[in-house]
Amino acid sequence: MRTLIVTDIFGCNESLQSFCGQLTGELHIVSPYDFPTNNDTLHEKVMYQHFIDNLGHDAYADKVQEALINIRPDFIVAFSAGATAAWRALARTPLKRVQKMIAFYPGQIRNFTELNPNCHVDIYFPEVEDHFDLNPVISALKTIPSLYVVKSRYKHGFMNASSNNYDLDAYRHYSNLCQIEQKNLCTITDKQQVSLQV
Repeated sequence: MRTLIVTDIFGCNESLQSFCGQLTGELHIVSPYDFPTNNDTLHEKVMYQHFIDNLGHDAYADKVQEALINIRPDFIVAFSAGATAAWRALARTPLKRVQKMIAFYPGQIRNFTELNPNCHVDIYFPEVEDHFDLNPVISALKTIPSLYVVKSRYKHGFMNASSNNYDLDAYRHYSNLCQIEQKNLCTITDKQQVSLQV
C-alpha cells in the first residue's frame, strides 16, 4: 500500500518526519521545497511568505497532481496548504486508486468548495480560523458525497510541532487515527489485489 504525505508550508522538517515514522508501508512525501527543511525556529508568517515566494498555492497543487499521477497512492494525509493542494489535485486527476485522504486544517479550501475529490475525505478543521468564518465553508463541504467534516477544539497547526498552535494531545490522538486508518485501508487494498490476481 502506498501512502502520500503532503506537507504544510514548513515542508519536510523534523516534526513531519516524526509523524511519518509512525506509519508503515511504502511512504512518499510531497513538500513545497525540493529539500528537507530545518526551519523549526522560523515564525509561521515568515514561512508562509517563504512558501509564497518559492512556490505558491497553484504551483503546489500542480506538484501534488504530478505526484498523484507518478506515485498512484492508496492513502493521502495532508496538512494545511498541502491539504488544499491535494484536494485540488484529486479533483482534477481521474485516479481510481486513491481510497481516502485525511486533511488537516485546509484553510484555502474555502476557495474550492465546488470541487469534488472523487474519493473518501475526512477533514479536521481547527475550532476557528483567524481570517474567515469556518461555518459556511463546512456547510458547503457537507453537500459533497463521501466527505466527513469535523470542527476540532484545537487551533490551526495543532499537528505540527513547529507551529505556535501545536497541541501534543491532539497530535497523539490524530496520529493514532491516521495509523488506524492506514491499517484498515491496507487490509482492504490487500484484499482487492488478491481478488484481481485470482
